[in-house]
Amino acid sequence: MRAIKDQATDSKQYKSLAFFKGLTLFANLAGKDVARFADASQIISHKRGKLLYLEGAQAGFFYVICNGWLKLFRTTEEGEEVILAMLTKNNIIGESALFGKGRFMSSAQVVEDAQILSVPLPLLKEQLRMNNQLALNMLASMVQYQRRHELQMEQYLLYSAPQRIGCFLLGLCPEIEQKDGVILNLPYDKTLIASTLGMKGGTFSRALNILREETGINISGTRVVIDSMKRLLDFVNGCYSQPHQHIGLD
Repeated sequence: MRAIKDQATDSKQYKSLAFFKGLTLFANLAGKDVARFADASQIISHKRGKLLYLEGAQAGFFYVICNGWLKLFRTTEEGEEVILAMLTKNNIIGESALFGKGRFMSSAQVVEDAQILSVPLPLLKEQLRMNNQLALNMLASMVQYQRRHELQMEQYLLYSAPQRIGCFLLGLCPEIEQKDGVILNLPYDKTLIASTLGMKGGTFSRALNILREETGINISGTRVVIDSMKRLLDFVNGCYSQPHQHIGLD
């Protein structure tokens, strides 16, 4: 009974004006304009492995991730999966279909149980024509996504494999938790983390061992303990005194 009540409370929270206004796409909009989207939204719980949508499919909705993790990916002609992004709460996906002739430009799959808001895409298209602030917010969202992609490419080019893993772990730490003795849980399995960071399994394992040796972090299963945040930060930034082996891509 408590689980049902908690889920109902979460649903109310995520459909609230406060939640929507906290998203870049809806920032600084009038309450009545935000309410149009909140009222039209529907929250659904999805289990791990669920395909939310496929590349090329006609888009009827865009989505807001309330919690959990999703993978955005494309599939090559040879059938190889290319991961574009791993996204969690407060990220919006599928809205780019407006620029792809109404079809999704990538595929999305739930990789850890998630609650997701679906919002009618035609509503967004209609309101973009009428609301200049919404159009500016849409542009800001696109710039933020592009910037994240550029930073990822920068890491691939300039960081060694151990540094990339260290950067990934730092990204899991909110600034208020960037202190010694922080404990993290990996958000999804290590194979997927490796793929996200542009590595194969062998490279990831070797890089993880080097990261342990150089920074003193402890990883057991999905649990990560960072004893010295400074040591990890220095290693990722290339300032650590001891040289470390560079491991490239497989």
